[in-house]
Amino acid sequence: MSIWAQAGRGPGRTLTIGVLCPVVGGYYFGRMLAGMARVLRSEGHRLVAVQTYPADIDRDEFPVPPYRRAAPGLGRYDGLVVVTTALADAELRRLDATGTPVVTLGVPPDDLRAPAVSPDNVGGVRAAVDHLVEHGHRSIGFLGSTDQRDIAERYDAFRDALAAHGLEHAPEHVYRTRDNQEAAAEAVARRLAEQGMATTATLAATDRNAVGFLRGLHLSGLDAPAVQAVVGFDNSDVGARTWPRLTSVDPMHDAVGERAAELVLARARGERVGGVHRLDVSALVMRESCGCARGTRSTVVVAGSAPRCDPDPLGTVARVVFARADGVRNPGATEAWLTMVRQLVEASVATAQQPPATALRALGDRTATLRPGPGALEQLVPALRLESVRVRERLAERAAAAATREDGPAVVAGLEPEAADAVEEAISEIVVALARGCAHGDLARAGRLEQDLVDQNLVDLELMRADGESLRRLDWMPRARTSTAALALWEDDPARPGERVLRVVGVRGGAGENLVGRTMPSQEFPPPALTDPRSLTVVVPVAFGRSDRGFLAVGGLVDSRATSTRARYNHWAAMLAVALEAEESLTALQDQRRRLVEEAERERALAHDVAEVEERSALVSIAANDGTWDWDVDAGTVRYSEAWARTVGLDRSALADDPREWFSRVHPEDARRVHAAVAAQLSGTREPLDVEHRIRHADGDYLRVRCRAVTVHDAGDRPARLVGAMAVVGDTASSPVLPVERPFVDVETGLVVHELFVDRLERAIRRRRRLPAYAWQVLAVSLPGPPAGADLRRLRGELDEDDCATAVGTAGVAVLLDGQDGRSAQHRAARLAAVLGSRADVQRVATTEPGGAPLRAADVLERVTAELNRKTGVLRWQATADAHA
Repeated sequence: MSIWAQAGRGPGRTLTIGVLCPVVGGYYFGRMLAGMARVLRSEGHRLVAVQTYPADIDRDEFPVPPYRRAAPGLGRYDGLVVVTTALADAELRRLDATGTPVVTLGVPPDDLRAPAVSPDNVGGVRAAVDHLVEHGHRSIGFLGSTDQRDIAERYDAFRDALAAHGLEHAPEHVYRTRDNQEAAAEAVARRLAEQGMATTATLAATDRNAVGFLRGLHLSGLDAPAVQAVVGFDNSDVGARTWPRLTSVDPMHDAVGERAAELVLARARGERVGGVHRLDVSALVMRESCGCARGTRSTVVVAGSAPRCDPDPLGTVARVVFARADGVRNPGATEAWLTMVRQLVEASVATAQQPPATALRALGDRTATLRPGPGALEQLVPALRLESVRVRERLAERAAAAATREDGPAVVAGLEPEAADAVEEAISEIVVALARGCAHGDLARAGRLEQDLVDQNLVDLELMRADGESLRRLDWMPRARTSTAALALWEDDPARPGERVLRVVGVRGGAGENLVGRTMPSQEFPPPALTDPRSLTVVVPVAFGRSDRGFLAVGGLVDSRATSTRARYNHWAAMLAVALEAEESLTALQDQRRRLVEEAERERALAHDVAEVEERSALVSIAANDGTWDWDVDAGTVRYSEAWARTVGLDRSALADDPREWFSRVHPEDARRVHAAVAAQLSGTREPLDVEHRIRHADGDYLRVRCRAVTVHDAGDRPARLVGAMAVVGDTASSPVLPVERPFVDVETGLVVHELFVDRLERAIRRRRRLPAYAWQVLAVSLPGPPAGADLRRLRGELDEDDCATAVGTAGVAVLLDGQDGRSAQHRAARLAAVLGSRADVQRVATTEPGGAPLRAADVLERVTAELNRKTGVLRWQATADAHA
């Protein structure tokens, strides 16, 4: 039992009825929902319509069941109506077995205990076939997809109707489509036009199939109904707008919805209801596509038969064209309208006078309130003319009867020959009043359509502009179009791994503001506080493609006039899903950007660490004359130093940047040990490499060397570089002569030795080649004489930690600025000139060729020397001139 029904079932209690529907808009589902809403709202009950198909469903695929979403709220309803394919058969049977008061709408599956309601498929098809036979057709085809049970029932009725007329049913006259939509039928029509039409008339299973079929015939150069008469099924507004206008069976979908609502209320109150409940009434609306040439006419079909002579044509037409009125149920509205029209017609015929303006205005207003559909006036006018003829005949009979009595004949002014024009004019005024009422409905529909387009455009713009918070708060939703609204999004259930719950993230209107932030299982959404007690509540999946975000609940009216299933709420939910996807993608991109920035920082730190290791290796090499090497693991290259090359008796230019230059020279007896030590470094060991082995000299002799190295890891803790040094050990005659160890940084001035400066300059050049965004600059500092210690200390104090300087000649200094572009170098030069005073000159030295190619380290130093020589001579001349002055 629903938790809303725990207070007990009894008359007068407000019930909440759920309707599981593939979609919640359009002439088919919309009219059914409108019929249910009329019954339920007239008795004070709530109605919640839940869409089970995705909001972005492709019209060309509908109604073939797509990927369905789980229906929410199944534990919240006192009764359920399941419309056609809203649930798979297995799910429907499971729901029926729970004892939930269920009613199905459409032809039900087998072995279902729940009652079912369906339209008069058999009677409507029989009337359509009878009408085509009356037009003289003997070869009639059937167009549609029989995969859906309602269509299969119409197809069976079609074969029976042919048999009743003694007509042959040929299998090749069944034109099968992949679905019930226009595109599939258009493709069938094009194919038949190429092959040659084997029939003279076709009954389409749906109006959309019929419209697509007509379009395919027209595009193939075939005229309907001359070449092929066509009759549809549904009497949708789209059929009234085609040319030729579509003759169609109206199965009274809203009456089907009314009956379903009555049955589910009965079951919810504990009454025993079962079986299949088929309507025994439908209507055949005849227009031009079947061959009729007298305008739009309607006839009510009862139990499959249309009357040969309708005794009440005005009443018949009124009950067809006014059958779609939305709002609170009012069964007497059409009868009241008929009474008013008949009184006006009878008074006009009897008196030959026009009705009062107030009466005509009242007729127009009452006609407008019934919301007649397209083509209503065209059907009402002939029926009104027939009604005036009937009134004239009835008045004539009364006058004739009175003439036989003693009081003499009754004088009826409208029956006099000279009053014919006056009567016709009076009837015309009634027609004008009806036209005004019908036009009001057309204008109202046009106004609603225009407002829908405006709202849709505003919603799209707001969703494109909205951030994550405003999306969830529903700030983008038009306030005038909804009474209540709520958004619930899926999230993982922390208490049940693998399960999901819905979190209410936004509420508009109603009494549910305090529910924002609350989580609940899908069976409990929407809770009572998020539904509208005064109107229909629609629940639509917020889904696009395979994404499934949650559900949007909106309180509003049913759109029963739309000819497409893409109603307003579908559009909102689909666009919201896209906006949430975009917001998530933007957040992911921002997170990715943040991670890239962090990665870049780690790379920068790694490069700094590598540079320090390289520098330490270079310093060790300079101080101890060890042969250094730098192995880039990802690139698979090894950079050997000049000292390493000299150790094996070669020039550096003779060595390739390949690990095999080392491994191929290792003594065969030591090779396995060396490879094992290197492999341990590459596998992630944190212990430094330290291995002694023999290496072949260029003259063929072997030297005993000791290799030591450290491994630098990247942000993913993977080995990125190996930096090491190789030193000769033991008393070997072939060992190179080691130079006398000397300091490489002047502690007093901070200047580095020339070799270290050159090494750093070469590394900066190589780094620039690897990293285009990296920059470096060189400054030439000229002094009039040998630099004093105070000057050099001031100079060093203006340099960054990664910068370095070395003496050039007797009165010059070269400065390497690490990571600085040209503008920064100019500012640094100006600062140094200010610090050193007017006795010094600081110039930026070009480090590239005119074409932009970087210079070699030797070329840069050559330019530095030339600049210093030029400036030093000038400074000395100025100092001498100042002294003589």
